[in-house]
Amino acid sequence: NNTDLRGLGSNRTLVLVNGRRFVAGSPGSGAVDLNNIPTAMVERIEITTGGASAVYGSDAIAGVVNIVTKTSFDGLAIDASTTRPTEDGGEEEYASLTFGSDLGKANFVTNISWSRQGQISYMDREFLREAPIVVRNPNANGPNDPQAIMWGHGQQVLASYSKTGTFESNGTRYTFSDDGQIRPMDLGQPLPPLTSGRVDYLGGEGYNFAENSFIKTPLDRINFFTVMNYDINDDHKFTMEASYTKSEAYGESSPAFLNFKLYDDNALLSPEAAALVTAGEEKPGGGVKLGYLASDFGNRKYSQDRTTARLALGVDGALSDTWSYDVYATVGHVQADTEWYGEIFEQRFYDSVDVIKDADGNLVCRDEYARANGCKPLNIFGRGQYDEAAYNWVSTDAIRRSSIDQYVAGASVSGDLFELPAGFIAAAFSVEYRKETAETLPDPAMRDGLLFGNQSQPLYGEFDVTEASAELSVPLLQDVMLVQDLTLETAFRYMDYSSSGSDTAWKVGINWALNDDLRIRANRSKSVRAPNIAELYNPSSQTFRTINDYCATSFRNRINPDYLDNVLANCAAQGIPTDFEPSQDWYGSTRPGFIVGNPDLQNEVADDITLGFVYTPSYLENFSLTVDYWKFDMENVINSFSGAEVVKYCYQSSSTDNDFCPLLERDPDTHEIVNYYEKPVNSASSVTSGFDIEANYRLETGFGDWGFRLFSTYLEERSFNPTGFADDEVKSAGE
Repeated sequence: NNTDLRGLGSNRTLVLVNGRRFVAGSPGSGAVDLNNIPTAMVERIEITTGGASAVYGSDAIAGVVNIVTKTSFDGLAIDASTTRPTEDGGEEEYASLTFGSDLGKANFVTNISWSRQGQISYMDREFLREAPIVVRNPNANGPNDPQAIMWGHGQQVLASYSKTGTFESNGTRYTFSDDGQIRPMDLGQPLPPLTSGRVDYLGGEGYNFAENSFIKTPLDRINFFTVMNYDINDDHKFTMEASYTKSEAYGESSPAFLNFKLYDDNALLSPEAAALVTAGEEKPGGGVKLGYLASDFGNRKYSQDRTTARLALGVDGALSDTWSYDVYATVGHVQADTEWYGEIFEQRFYDSVDVIKDADGNLVCRDEYARANGCKPLNIFGRGQYDEAAYNWVSTDAIRRSSIDQYVAGASVSGDLFELPAGFIAAAFSVEYRKETAETLPDPAMRDGLLFGNQSQPLYGEFDVTEASAELSVPLLQDVMLVQDLTLETAFRYMDYSSSGSDTAWKVGINWALNDDLRIRANRSKSVRAPNIAELYNPSSQTFRTINDYCATSFRNRINPDYLDNVLANCAAQGIPTDFEPSQDWYGSTRPGFIVGNPDLQNEVADDITLGFVYTPSYLENFSLTVDYWKFDMENVINSFSGAEVVKYCYQSSSTDNDFCPLLERDPDTHEIVNYYEKPVNSASSVTSGFDIEANYRLETGFGDWGFRLFSTYLEERSFNPTGFADDEVKSAGE
């Protein structure tokens, strides 16, 4: 549960607890999981959106959310609730106990809370089970036409997979009954082609998307949070914050879905099935492609145990009548261990279903190397046709351990420097050292890519940063014409990252009170965000995406005409025929690729502007109006390109000599895209601007005092450009 100010991304919102950093929620990220801070402990929440990076450091481009917790509590509070949907699934329970006491020089407040939520699958809700279906618009003749339309409602089924195996022969799709007999597949009503060209069905046998999708997964969480204070003497105080959160999450997705070649001499086939395989071959002995949904192995499931622990110690107090200090240190640790069930050794599976008879007439795996390593014949042509030994040789579980460590130490002093005619110059100076480490260690089988699904490599990344900042509040004028008081507010921060080098952030602001009724404020600042560990050091990990092939004949009417000549030239330069079209099998599933980090990333930079006023008219004492204009102009924005975008920019470029074509791999024989790499780069820019309006009115009556409050945000501009080319700019305001 992350915050995301201004919609600029949770990694660009800095979350503090009592003014100090909190450990991130997931390895590699900088975003804080708010679930680790019990709501019963929250006293108030302070939000700063302009120039916060100069005061608080990186990650504060959009602003800072400072969660201020209770520091004292004398008594006991109990809170309990339950939520029961009118349909099954998704039940929630919550319980909280808060207690504390004042003990002379010492006081404390402690909270223990527990929460639980239940699972909801798409089949549990009619609006998901019978969901809207989106298909390709048959009347789309160009890139500006809607490419997709709503077709209707129902359960969308992908026919190229079945729970007993399915293949095509002579234009008919066949599958196996539960007892292993070959028969035509029970197909539903064919839908219009999807945007990829694939044809799905309404109902019938196959991969039913609703059966294998979940909108809410089970979760149990327990939180412990305590704050303690001890007055050393009248001028100095010791503080401690300690928190511990343990959550157990459970997830579920579809069974493994596999494609493999089925040959007509497979000893598990009946003569009738073997004849249909022969009839369906494109060339003699080439076999047919069979799609199998491994329901006999069960849904792929995972459980995650996550613990978050944090300790913050501090001493603060007075140095003199006008100067105070704060010294603190925090340490945070997250341990997240995930276990997957219902996994399949993919190559073992392919070996075990490719079965022949040996010289003695026994069923054996075709591959001699696989036989030597224990391969057992596995009959998946039906339900429950295999023996236990074959099942155990193919199936497995897997585990991945992940951790985050954060260490922070800092000190600050604040007070009055000297007096000017308009008042004292207030100042604050701070230094801070921070080190972040993240690590993931997947199961050896995951690292070696032996399991069905995403290959995953270990992650280890760390950085440290030393920061120093200064803030000044300078009173310029007081009690002159049109000026009740005029103050200059400035801040400067220097940051030295081990990963991305040194950088600076600054802000300059004016606070001008004309009179008791009107105050005007303006702020200009530079903010920065350093790349996080995942962006820098993500290892090569597998992903799957739906992508379009710009070299496909059927896709040409969807290419921006301004780039069509570039696309055709670049496809030809790679030796791709002009009549090229990927196979239905390529269209029929998401395509594999790899996500990788980029250790050469630099800091993001944002120029921020805030301009506004506060109006409290003396003739209307109970009314106030605040209006602020704000703008975030970001450059050098870190952006990761999806597989689809890699394809797009490779072929729309003026030549294949660009940053994107090397990230694509094609099969030299079929020319189909078989691999791509998604890599973050400092290529994007973003502009977001708008107005915040807040109005308050208090009405006093004989029936009590009534408070009315209006908050409103008007979005003036939201634009994002991933590449820097004018044609790629996307304007979202008004969408």
